[in-house]
Amino acid sequence: MIDIDALRRHLPRRLREGRTVLLVANTDSQESPPGVEQESVAAFLEHPPGPRVPLVLLPDTLSALDVTTGQQLLGGLRDRWADEVLILHRRDDERWGLNDFLALGFRHDPEAEAAAPDHTVYRTSLYDYKLTPDWLNARFWANPEMWDKRRW
Repeated sequence: MIDIDALRRHLPRRLREGRTVLLVANTDSQESPPGVEQESVAAFLEHPPGPRVPLVLLPDTLSALDVTTGQQLLGGLRDRWADEVLILHRRDDERWGLNDFLALGFRHDPEAEAAAPDHTVYRTSLYDYKLTPDWLNARFWANPEMWDKRRW
């Protein structure tokens, strides 16, 4: 059983208090936790949200989808529809591996796996998907100590 509240406590404050959408393959099979909107993948892909959703959760959703549809869903969520995506993927589903998620820009999040022990947790975030490298700063680019000393 997945503890959605434990997952939300693991997330940053902006995501705990924002809108959360739970994407499931079949809406008849699960009951939505309080404060979480539940929607089927088919309905979500047919009518994607206009503004970005702060948090989208996918518990066991990819296991019920074919790989191509799953890749399209994850690519759309990452690029256009969500600020942060949290995937809870069954460890026994061998169609999806670590490299498949890494190729789509997701990272393995072992700290969140305490809330879902039989799942592997992957996530991506619009706010921290790319770490700023050390060399990308004004010290290396502006080089103010060389102004008016040499012509480049």
